[in-house]
Amino acid sequence: MRRFLLIFGWLSVIGSIGDGLISVYALWVVGSGGWGNPGVQVGPLLEQHLPALYWVKDVARHVLPASVATWVFNLPALVYFPVRVVMGCVIGWWVLAKAKSMGSSAVVVANGRAVA
Repeated sequence: MRRFLLIFGWLSVIGSIGDGLISVYALWVVGSGGWGNPGVQVGPLLEQHLPALYWVKDVARHVLPASVATWVFNLPALVYFPVRVVMGCVIGWWVLAKAKSMGSSAVVVANGRAVA
């Protein structure tokens, strides 16, 4: 269980770094457009500027109800991605703290005796 928590926690933190980079990129996209459309949505941002990540929309359509997926991809990117950064860091910190409190659970049996 500890190993799972460590992997989940670090993936959450690393994902937050990626979301932070997307946030900065979205800010740059909006700024380079003269701040005329500060509400650029998640879907169009991924489709037009980050097509390598557009597959996420297909995954969301399969795992989320259609109305939720539509809602998420219609949110302003400058709101959605910073919130994901904060949530990912909080969740990652909490999960890593839980994993740390579990301590090392590695037990090795040598010559019939358990050694921690």
